[in-house]
Amino acid sequence: MTTGFRIFIAVLTLAWLPAAALGQSGNLTLLHVNDVYEIAAKKGQGGLAQLMTLLKAERARAEHHLTTLGGDLLSPSVLSGLTQGKQMIEIFNALSLDAAGLGNHEFDFGSEVLRRRAAESKFPWLASNTLDAEGRPLVGQAMLLRQMGPFKVGLFGLLTSETKHLSSPGAGVRFAPVVETAKATVAALREQQADLVIALTHLDLSADRALVRAVPGIDVILGGHDHDPIMIYERGTLIAKAGYDAHYLAVIDLAIEKKQGRRGPKTVIRPQWRLVSTHGVEPDAEVAAIVAGYEQLLATKLDVALGETETPLDSRRASVRGGESAIGNLIADALRAAIGADVALTNGGGIRGDRIYEAGATLSRKDVLGELPFGNVTLLLEVSGAELKAALENGVSRIEDTAGRFPQVSGLKFVFNPARPSGSRILEVVVAGRALDPGGRYRLATSDYIANGGDGYAVLKGARRLIDASAAKLMATMVMDHIAAQKSVAPKIEGRITKR
Repeated sequence: MTTGFRIFIAVLTLAWLPAAALGQSGNLTLLHVNDVYEIAAKKGQGGLAQLMTLLKAERARAEHHLTTLGGDLLSPSVLSGLTQGKQMIEIFNALSLDAAGLGNHEFDFGSEVLRRRAAESKFPWLASNTLDAEGRPLVGQAMLLRQMGPFKVGLFGLLTSETKHLSSPGAGVRFAPVVETAKATVAALREQQADLVIALTHLDLSADRALVRAVPGIDVILGGHDHDPIMIYERGTLIAKAGYDAHYLAVIDLAIEKKQGRRGPKTVIRPQWRLVSTHGVEPDAEVAAIVAGYEQLLATKLDVALGETETPLDSRRASVRGGESAIGNLIADALRAAIGADVALTNGGGIRGDRIYEAGATLSRKDVLGELPFGNVTLLLEVSGAELKAALENGVSRIEDTAGRFPQVSGLKFVFNPARPSGSRILEVVVAGRALDPGGRYRLATSDYIANGGDGYAVLKGARRLIDASAAKLMATMVMDHIAAQKSVAPKIEGRITKR
């Protein structure tokens, strides 16, 4: 091959049969979920026991079926913070998953933990462009070939290269170019007489659509990364995403026919699709028992009250990624106070509870870990004023995309204009009542993730570390201690971040 990297192919088949003969037809049902973090239903939606009920019903009516995951399984959640995703593998083994693509959150605990979880999986992980130092798939295999009735179905997996910024893959993990990998892998599957080619992707929608334009021969993209349920039929390729947390099961029925075309034999695929909600679905008893066991474990360890909030807190995605938030202020204040920093900065994307706490609500350890599930520690960096401003520029550089890099801060105020070009949006920064001094030195409390350049904060990678990871404490522990020490907290939006 000419791709500059080697593809090691492990081919798994239900039976070895010749390619479909002309005139043969059949039906294949694809059952897909992506970005699954919680194992139990929340507010009546989701729940993996409920998902199993839907899967059993769809499988019973299908002529042939494949169940797939579009990445993001091992993290983040409160429970995964305790188990490093072990519960997700046990449950998805019970769901009889056929294949999984990698997501960026598979690397939240590092690549060694991912390898352990992959070894525990009864289903194959497809890592076509996620490679080790030798150019081999980091886990699992590059592609999969399954015989489904008279047809051969090929599958492969693609992961966004942004994972190196979005998570913690570590040294020795390489992300080969998406389009180049796809072209080579599709060709390899077609050479093995695949009649249908499916890509499991963990890319944003624009990248999926670009993939359709750049790589002929992909019949279906079963995606992830976006948290919205999406079905787009573009240039003869169906792009399907099921939202997140199993709120929906994406069901795609493919009518497949092998026929003679003007240029020789061809496979004609006619898709129909729908999204089936888990809302109100009766949970499957076997999976529900597994879920209940893990929920009990979580309750035992985390149902400990810390204190009360006198003011409402909003950790919804749009709130913590789009402007100043009371809960962001609470977290940043706790980090700054815990290590005596001048300023603190944390990324909105690291705040994951996606909920509202009413004034007067009791905050528990479970609540805090639900908001900060990644297991990050707090470092103390020495940075210049110019570096601090550059970090803030990065933080607001993709606010229009609701990107997770948006900063929640303590000890400083800043004004920005989101209409200006990225990189020149910060208009004013004030620290401790004084204008930021570009040549001054400041002690910055932030997560190890941001300090290592995550979410685009590359400007901080070279900063002097006054407290490094070996001496650092968990962010969540600092926030818990802060709430417990005060007994009652009253964070509010107070003008730390201003749009102009």
